[in-house]
Amino acid sequence: MQRILPFPCLLALLALSACSAATAPPNTPLAESALYQAKQSCVDTYQTRPGQVAQGNMEKLMNCLAKATQKYGRQAYGPYAPIYMEGASEGVEAARHLKEGLYTPDQFGSEIGLIEEQENSAILQKKAQMNAPLDPILQPVPAASH
Repeated sequence: MQRILPFPCLLALLALSACSAATAPPNTPLAESALYQAKQSCVDTYQTRPGQVAQGNMEKLMNCLAKATQKYGRQAYGPYAPIYMEGASEGVEAARHLKEGLYTPDQFGSEIGLIEEQENSAILQKKAQMNAPLDPILQPVPAASH
């Protein structure tokens, strides 16, 4: 019998790391919409009932989400894309552990939550770096006038 996982994190998976045409400008609603649509297509394909994914389909779902993130993430996430791509890869690995019996469904859910926390932390860190003034050592020095 295939176990059905209630997936309260299904929407969070959509956030884990999908854009229509690659021509969509980066960080625009069009790019984000395309990413969302690709991820929603993954969810629609692998859920057995709304909000539920069979344990045997979880690895397929996570692979599909990772592929959508790889394909559309750069446009949708811009400078944050590598963070989301890494999170998607970690999600695939967690699903593999679930399939192999190394994780229980609860452990898998906890791992997905941890991945999301790591993504959020990395994003905040990147935002801080992007908005932080340059270290005085790295700031340009005005040319000396002679």
